[in-house]
Amino acid sequence: MMNIRRIGILLAAGLFLCGCCETIEGAEASNASEADALPVFAVTELTDVSDSETVAEDYLTAEEAAALPAGTSVDGQRIVTDAIDDYFTAEPISDEVFARIDGVSYKENPNIRRDALRYLRVLHYQPDGGQAIGEMIVNQLIAEDVLAIFRQLYEIQYPIERMVLVDEYGGDDEASMADNNTSAFNYRVVAGTSVLSRHALGMAIDLNPCMNPYVTYNADGSENISPANAAEFADRTAGFQMMIDTDDAAYQLFTAYGFEWGGSWTTVKDYQHFEKN
Repeated sequence: MMNIRRIGILLAAGLFLCGCCETIEGAEASNASEADALPVFAVTELTDVSDSETVAEDYLTAEEAAALPAGTSVDGQRIVTDAIDDYFTAEPISDEVFARIDGVSYKENPNIRRDALRYLRVLHYQPDGGQAIGEMIVNQLIAEDVLAIFRQLYEIQYPIERMVLVDEYGGDDEASMADNNTSAFNYRVVAGTSVLSRHALGMAIDLNPCMNPYVTYNADGSENISPANAAEFADRTAGFQMMIDTDDAAYQLFTAYGFEWGGSWTTVKDYQHFEKN
């Protein structure tokens, strides 16, 4: 007999397919050329559980998840799969969130206002197969696209080491990257320049940055690798978990939604970086 857990999985798969259709339709309304090429990935079935009473006790509702700090592991909890979209939210910057970022990643400036930013909460898989709560701040212009991308990455169990605000590292981008922390908004300039970064406008995401470093080249052919502990991952011929290339699911999703990948640049290589103009 098909148990309650498996029924929930089948329903969730149906809802996911509907959700993908809605996402694509929304993208077509705003930019048909981007949505036409949206990739389709296989959905991995979640663990089956036979005891319905145990499942009910193990549920972690979206409301309960929202009360937990980002970075909290939920791999021992049971996600309500038929309400999975409720775990993926985009909200204006609350006073509580602003208190965390004010004077750190957010500084008074003439280029981006607080009300132009959105605070995202998501679920993501980790490299060990566990799940965790993630958070990110992006520009309101890309919030729904980014939310849809991470929703689909979750469905295919794409590994993301961690995802907390860069403010947890004191706004230090190097420290955040060294910890392989996926992040977005940080009002700063491009490293080594006076040029305002796309991150300063909330229009760029760095994904698994230690495994996908930022590489610049000197006149003598030598490399500058950031973060400093990512030298082994600058060799893109090696092949390893969480390496972004043009065959990678994250690359395919981000570019399908109109993002540019820094790994395709010629004068520098920013393998972690996806931005939208």
